[in-house]
Amino acid sequence: MKMKKLAVFGLGMMALAVGIVGCGSKEENSSGGKKTEITYAIWDQIQQPGMKELADEFMKENKNINVKVQVIPWDQYWTKLEASANGQTLPDVFWMHGSEADRYMKAGTLLDISDSYKKEEGNFPDDLVKLYSNDGKNYGIPKDVSTVGLWYNKKIFDDKKIEYPDGTWDWNKLKEVSKELTDSDKGIYGFAAPNDTEVGYYSAIFQNEGKVISDDKKKSELNSSATREALQWWTDFSLTDKSSPTAAQIAENDVRSLFTSGKVAMIFDGSWMFGEFSDNEDVKNNCDVAVLPKGKVQATVYNGLANSVSAYTKNKDAAVKFVEFLSSKKGMEIQGSSTAAIPAYKGTEANFVDATKDTFNMGAFSEMLDYGVLRPNGPNFNNAENTATEGLAPMFSGKETVEEATDKVAKEVDRILSE
Repeated sequence: MKMKKLAVFGLGMMALAVGIVGCGSKEENSSGGKKTEITYAIWDQIQQPGMKELADEFMKENKNINVKVQVIPWDQYWTKLEASANGQTLPDVFWMHGSEADRYMKAGTLLDISDSYKKEEGNFPDDLVKLYSNDGKNYGIPKDVSTVGLWYNKKIFDDKKIEYPDGTWDWNKLKEVSKELTDSDKGIYGFAAPNDTEVGYYSAIFQNEGKVISDDKKKSELNSSATREALQWWTDFSLTDKSSPTAAQIAENDVRSLFTSGKVAMIFDGSWMFGEFSDNEDVKNNCDVAVLPKGKVQATVYNGLANSVSAYTKNKDAAVKFVEFLSSKKGMEIQGSSTAAIPAYKGTEANFVDATKDTFNMGAFSEMLDYGVLRPNGPNFNNAENTATEGLAPMFSGKETVEEATDKVAKEVDRILSE
């Protein structure tokens, strides 16, 4: 019954073949006693040092527990997690994403950790807590928060003698400056407006007071007037203004590559890019970030991961104790100071900002939390989103109008959300 809830969980014991190590083991500690080993699965190599720092601190306080941090790349993570869920060999503790949480909770694969959450109740954003809750029970405790900002290349601005973006910018200003920065002779575009969701047009939709799906999560809002206006504004960068690379160009070289190589002056991208961008010397020396320009209102996509525990763990006490440490104020302060991510625990985001301020203006991301709009989510939403992205492609290439593309996509999304 439980596994039928997750229709795609039909991979049997393939977990043994795909590389997730689940359900920790016992080993001898230095004093001759039994030491419990638990696995902690994540998908971001950039955050691995920060997660290892947290694990090390936890192990100092808990000599009888060993935590093994396991990195599984995003493009493999969910396939492997599904396989291990079906084989009941999930990692003891692992990252959970809002777009996947609903089906994992309803399938009974996550441990109810409500008692652990109650120890820190009130210290996390309510909408993130709800995202990882079902029937009044908590199946994940928020790990971090993220928003999307306007990353820009200072050198390109300096060459054109244009002032850097700031909090006064609106949609008109972004359009104006994008055109001014575009230099066809040098192959430089002022902005990149890709067919992307979280780091693309979602923020524009919210800034225009539009929606992606209805509040009850049962119908598409992509063909609503406010959302269509935002999508038209977004696609005009490439199709009309010629200040953004075309869909074909972005297919050959993704937006981040174009930005880091100095071929695009501005992009929308997330707070989670700190590690990758700060490791790139050109970006570190020449780029920075500002809050997003204002549309009808100020808005940015807002999201956050959670730490969850396997319902099948053979080391429940150790796994729960580790998640409680990760979710504590001390654990969140360590996460922030390690620059791994903006901590979800209210008040500890200052640790992240202080640790990163000499590299980029990361305070812009925490500033935008005041008007962040939660990333769309819900049953079957991940599938619906992928279908919508594919369906909107003709709109970005100019083969279909915004009205034509969104009408077709909305019907498909409605069908998926009704399943």
